Amino acid sequence: MPQFFTREHFDLLQSLHGTKHNPADPALQRAYQRLREAYDVTYDWAKRVKQAVFPAGRVNIRRRPTNQGNNFASYNWAKIYPEAHSPAALAYTVGLNGNEGFVVKIDTVKLHDGQPVRDAYVALRDSGTISPIVAVLPIEEGLAMTLDDLTAWSIQAIERFELGYDEVAQRIGLTGHVDPDGVLKHFDVNEAFRAMRGGWSAVETNLFCRLARLVHDAGMDWWFAGSRTHLRFGRKNAGSARAVAVIGLVRGNRACQVTWRPELDSISRFVRQRISEKMIDSVEAALDVDDELLEDLLRTDEDRPGLWPAQAGDDVSTSSPLPHGDEEDEDKALIQDAVTAELAFNRIYFGPPGTGKTHGLTDLLRDEFTADEDEASAAGGQRNRYTFITFHQSYGYEEFVEGLRPVIQEVGEPGSIRYEIRAGAFLGLCERAREFPGEKFAIVIDEINRGNISKIFGELITLIELDKRSGLPGCHAVTLPYSQREFSVPRNVSIIGTMNTADRSLALLDTALRRRFEFVEVMPNSEDEGTAPLAGLRVNTDDACIHVPKLLTAINQRIETLYDRDHLVGHAYFTALKHAPDGIERMGALAEIFDTRILPLLEEYFFEDWQKIRLVLGDNQKAPDLQFVQETPSSEYALERLFGKESSPDAHTTRARFSRNKKALRSAAAYVAVYASLLGHE
Repeated sequence: MPQFFTREHFDLLQSLHGTKHNPADPALQRAYQRLREAYDVTYDWAKRVKQAVFPAGRVNIRRRPTNQGNNFASYNWAKIYPEAHSPAALAYTVGLNGNEGFVVKIDTVKLHDGQPVRDAYVALRDSGTISPIVAVLPIEEGLAMTLDDLTAWSIQAIERFELGYDEVAQRIGLTGHVDPDGVLKHFDVNEAFRAMRGGWSAVETNLFCRLARLVHDAGMDWWFAGSRTHLRFGRKNAGSARAVAVIGLVRGNRACQVTWRPELDSISRFVRQRISEKMIDSVEAALDVDDELLEDLLRTDEDRPGLWPAQAGDDVSTSSPLPHGDEEDEDKALIQDAVTAELAFNRIYFGPPGTGKTHGLTDLLRDEFTADEDEASAAGGQRNRYTFITFHQSYGYEEFVEGLRPVIQEVGEPGSIRYEIRAGAFLGLCERAREFPGEKFAIVIDEINRGNISKIFGELITLIELDKRSGLPGCHAVTLPYSQREFSVPRNVSIIGTMNTADRSLALLDTALRRRFEFVEVMPNSEDEGTAPLAGLRVNTDDACIHVPKLLTAINQRIETLYDRDHLVGHAYFTALKHAPDGIERMGALAEIFDTRILPLLEEYFFEDWQKIRLVLGDNQKAPDLQFVQETPSSEYALERLFGKESSPDAHTTRARFSRNKKALRSAAAYVAVYASLLGHE
């Protein structure tokens, strides 16, 4: 990290302003890193000023030199709050302006022109020839200083400001008070929302308004989703029926319940927690501290303020867009969008084992398919609106739809057997869904590719299409073979499947099934940043530091080259390491994972072709004592001992022998050597 700013930093801020960052461009990537270094100096500068002037305050900085639209900015800055709980929308700031020089000022945060508070601030800032809350040091003068000199100049500038922080906040109307009526007017345009909040207490309504304002001021959007029984917030392109990213949800007719989806450094995800002041405080802190991580989740090409529901438009589609060929295809797409707006989708999550497909459904089922206590379907005490089943080779139509089941008589002729018609898992779910047409239900089919689809679905393979559901113009119904009753699939039933591509390639799936489902690929995630499952995961020993994301990346790159991408190793194999204390315990856990899970998986993938397994593990590039799988060539002496003196290598077909090296499995250097030649040391 440089100790101070350079002329190059200002030149880059000037020349790159407005340029779209492309990480694949070496020149832009170098510039990006240089400007990141400038942010490190700015952070140090801000901490020194804070410590001298506002010891009880806090410093916040985002080190990314690009804005939300991924364009280079002409400035960098760090925010200094005079108190730990100062409003996030106003701060003392220090930083660089590419054209003007070194700048210290009181400034608004995440507010845009056109918002009343921002407009009032701009009028105050520009009220005279010399701004009462801005100080600028020319570039060359500042570059001639040391960081200590710059800090001293900044402290003097703050002391000379005509207005202090509290007075600025008061003059621009930033009192921390949220006007509930001013917030609710953006949501009450929706009748369902007005009915929903009718069951909230006054305290809950005020807390919701505070949450709504925080989210909006952070640049996120609010919109109504699906059946309009709940709100979502995150990022959504105006007028689009599909969200870019969903950060949280608000729902509940008897109590305001909030779901927060991403796992961030300062806040854990939670599902349907009753709104509280403590919750809103934690969300406010996350929006302030983790704004850079949130920006990654909300990445779009637009750099704009947040949208209210009427501006964002409803999220009426959860399905992937269909290809447009002729008018019939376009009509079908419109019909399917209409159906998905009314609760249903057919979707299969597919990918290699260990990528979290089944685990990832947990949040979806909690958010979308678990009833609130006040919803009609929960009256009987059953809040789950989904049924979970697993397909296998013996699973059939009778278990899924309906069939005859033997029943032992207890009256009449005790002990005799009679047969009765029983509804299967899917038919039973559909019957329940039909009772509550305004709520969402789902059948979740794990290992959907292991079953005989034609045998299991039977005539239902046509009925599950979204445009052929009950009540629609294209509705199809069939007469069930056992009960002889007419049946069609309700339009509030979603069908969700998971499949391991290591068991069966997507290309081998039944064509009829593929045509009726949208497919979401879930691949191993070995990223080392943000909220990625393996981000920051290391195994530290006295000998070396094992970079687990690099380890997985190297293994999967070699598997994809030697086999295919359907047989990669999932990140879930390694997530348990996070729960083991770093050091000897985590090293032992890693050795156990490789010994009992990774190596057996590779044996299965490569049919015990140990030479390829050695290539995947980089054993061919390691010293013998670091090889996980060691090769023992057959020698004439060994063959003579095994088969007698008359034997020779040419007389029998012999193969090299392979054995696991238990010592290497517990050596940190052996794991580092897996990726060192390919991806480098940490």
